[in-house]
Amino acid sequence: MNRLITIILLVAFHSVHAQVEKDIPIFHRLLVFNAQNELLVVKIENTDLWVTPGLYQTKEQTIKEGLDSIASTYGLVLKEHKLKGTFILKRQVNGENSTSLRNVFTARIKNESTKKPEGIEEVKWLSGSEALEIISFPHINAMIKQIISHPDEIWGGTLLQYKENDTWSTKIVEQFYTL
Repeated sequence: MNRLITIILLVAFHSVHAQVEKDIPIFHRLLVFNAQNELLVVKIENTDLWVTPGLYQTKEQTIKEGLDSIASTYGLVLKEHKLKGTFILKRQVNGENSTSLRNVFTARIKNESTKKPEGIEEVKWLSGSEALEIISFPHINAMIKQIISHPDEIWGGTLLQYKENDTWSTKIVEQFYTL
């Protein structure tokens, strides 16, 4: 009887322990377009890195609050935001592996004025093709290109980000598909 109780307790402990996994960070990327259909790109202060605005999800705010927060830091008011992609990003950098969920939203703005928030060195509005040329990370470019090329769909897929000879590289490990 004691052996049976021990086995049940071990199985129960293992089941509970197996279900508790390390939190997977969630990152929301916001592709903001102006009236001329130009995309907002930003240069991170003291780097040569260009990206589109985004933020990691916190427990304190909803997705909408987070997206509105991004916009307000740039002095923007959004007309609407739409989910356009949910991607898994696997990273292999300096011997470390990580996985995050990347949600990509598009939005139009109500106002044309922008401000430069703390931590951002430069803010530009560029055409889609110009933005793809300047953005530093290939995984961001791959997601943006898919979304811009097929704006009426919501996309999923998995990308691998890694450094090769000190240069950021990306491999699509699960082809993009509609959701």
